[in-house]
Amino acid sequence: MKAWIGFWVIIVSSAFSFREFPPVLIHRFIVQPESQLIISGKTNVNSFQCASTYCGRDTLILREGGPSGKPFFEKGYVGLDASAFDCGLQLMTNDFSKTIKAKDYPSIVIDFVSFERVPIYGCNEERFKGKMKISLGGVTNSFDVDCSIEAKSNGLIHLKGGRNFVFSDFKLQAPTRMMGMVKVSESLDVNFHLVLMLDPNS
Repeated sequence: MKAWIGFWVIIVSSAFSFREFPPVLIHRFIVQPESQLIISGKTNVNSFQCASTYCGRDTLILREGGPSGKPFFEKGYVGLDASAFDCGLQLMTNDFSKTIKAKDYPSIVIDFVSFERVPIYGCNEERFKGKMKISLGGVTNSFDVDCSIEAKSNGLIHLKGGRNFVFSDFKLQAPTRMMGMVKVSESLDVNFHLVLMLDPNS
């Protein structure tokens, strides 16, 4: 009886030992200066849009394959200058900068964690969910975000995504002007558009 048990233990162990996992692939993407972050909102008078262009040197490292199967980022950090936002009007830009505490927290960080599946990087836009952490005004939160990715004929890859937030998600207070007569809605749309180039050395 013991011999039979030992035999089956060996068989089962061998089956797990020889289980094949997908090969591990590493994708390195260099973030290009055309990338930007756009924050949009509304007041009781009109709507506004504040955009910040990218001026860093970040590289995203996406790992796929292996036992987990789901693609995740070994390095997903993208930092943007909080003081570089332009809202179109200087007065509004100044108010927005104060609201997001740009002097105290000079970086807005998008930190990619994982994608729900491996992108195809095809010429047609592909949509999927992504997990990421966003740091704004000294507060970091994790979110599921709707993403899309599309490869262009020039070799650049466009990764877009966004979702709706409220100021209180980051413990921020919506600004008011003119003795409270102009009020900013609590709701904000935060959208990123990253232009990526595959690292030729990867």
